[in-house]
Amino acid sequence: MRPRLKGIAWERVGDELRLVHDPRDQLVLTDPDGTVEKLLGLLGEGGRTVAELADELSLDEADVQGAVAAFDAERLLEDGDRLDRLEPADTERYFSNLAFFESFSCLDRSREDLQRRLRESHVLVLGTGGLNSNTIPHLAGLGVGRMTLLDRDTVDPRNFARQYLYRWDDVGSRKVARAADWVRAFDPSIEVETIDLGVENPEQLDELVGRTRPDVVASGIDRPSEIDLWVNAACVRHGVPFVRGGMWVTSGTVWSVAPGVSACRACVPPNAEPDSDDPDLAAIRLYRNGPRPNRGIGPVAGLLGAFGAFEVLRYLTGFEPPAYAGRPLIVDFAGGCATSRTEWPRNPTCDVCGGR
Repeated sequence: MRPRLKGIAWERVGDELRLVHDPRDQLVLTDPDGTVEKLLGLLGEGGRTVAELADELSLDEADVQGAVAAFDAERLLEDGDRLDRLEPADTERYFSNLAFFESFSCLDRSREDLQRRLRESHVLVLGTGGLNSNTIPHLAGLGVGRMTLLDRDTVDPRNFARQYLYRWDDVGSRKVARAADWVRAFDPSIEVETIDLGVENPEQLDELVGRTRPDVVASGIDRPSEIDLWVNAACVRHGVPFVRGGMWVTSGTVWSVAPGVSACRACVPPNAEPDSDDPDLAAIRLYRNGPRPNRGIGPVAGLLGAFGAFEVLRYLTGFEPPAYAGRPLIVDFAGGCATSRTEWPRNPTCDVCGGR
């Protein structure tokens, strides 16, 4: 291991050093004799082991190891041996990704390790319409190495309010084929498989997840009405995280299921009982029985698609834990797009996830 300092700035104020990598955080260190500043300079140059750093500074190796561990705990270091392994073309292609991942890297995982996880990952995308037509470009930009796209519809003029994968000349074409064409044109290195089908039953979905073996399922389809429970059951059975977004009139939601960790969708009663006294549940029941036009304009689909893509990114890289696993994010489009969270209590007797 050869610890290397990230791109940080520091200044000396009397006997103290002020270090900043992210403006939201500031680390202040006491350094009356300048030893810490010398260590920072050597770490900035990189290329030295802890033993070599200790020898050059005439310090005990244990003291330098302790300082390195402290800096690593503040996410100020990466292992130089885990860097500079990408081809120059990939370094250029993923320039911004690598800069983002630098903030979340450490000695055990470099920014390049996180990018490599994306290149080796596979996402099953259910639906290439409103929500996922916004998620797919984000996944492509991140460098997800493989996508399996499923849809059964054709491009229609009413799609153009929110589905920017398509062009007017595509009207009447199969959506999934045009979506795959977009991905291949954007980045030919991404492997894309298309499935021009709808989902008709839970057995079909279970077979699909089991056969394709994705790392994450991103779902944006809402037909038939039981579809979320079918995806949930298949993903829990096969141990695959499930990310879902959608809209309810003037509010949007993004949630995920981490099998064996979070509550699953089946832990939450999907419908209010007919004789329920709970007015909120009764309102949901009435809403589901009423007309449901698609109100998903472009900014709505774009916002929810971005939140969903971020959750997929969390699962694929582990740069931070899933944010919406059993904890749906709610976006209030009638309240300045304010966000809030709810919590799904895990049901230990759930027929789907209770034994996991």
